[in-house]
Amino acid sequence: MIHQKTNTIVIEALNKFPHKIHIKLGEILRERGLTQGDLHRLTGLRVATINELVNFKKKSLTVAHLVSIMIALRITDIRDLIEIEFDQEVRDYFNEENQRMKNGFTPDLTKTAEQNVKRIAAGANN
Repeated sequence: MIHQKTNTIVIEALNKFPHKIHIKLGEILRERGLTQGDLHRLTGLRVATINELVNFKKKSLTVAHLVSIMIALRITDIRDLIEIEFDQEVRDYFNEENQRMKNGFTPDLTKTAEQNVKRIAAGANN
């Protein structure tokens, strides 16, 4: 049950702070004249996994996936492979929060952490 509570918390945070994720893998493959099958042979990743990444159907990535793709394509900066952009309103809010940060936490982050700990603990009791 803890895993389910954690997933709920993650989804809520993603929904609370609008963002866009752009995976550039398809563009990179086209520019280099490579196919998804070529990347499969270079990385060992399943073609289905690569296809899901290219078509942005895969909502979660592992570090192992990202690093193996970066190695295969000789990419040294993750920003060349994936871009995450937050809406201006979110960026402004984060900047404001960073100004109020003490010991790594803002009042809002402290409240969020306390609520999440209670939710996770409640899930452990179910």
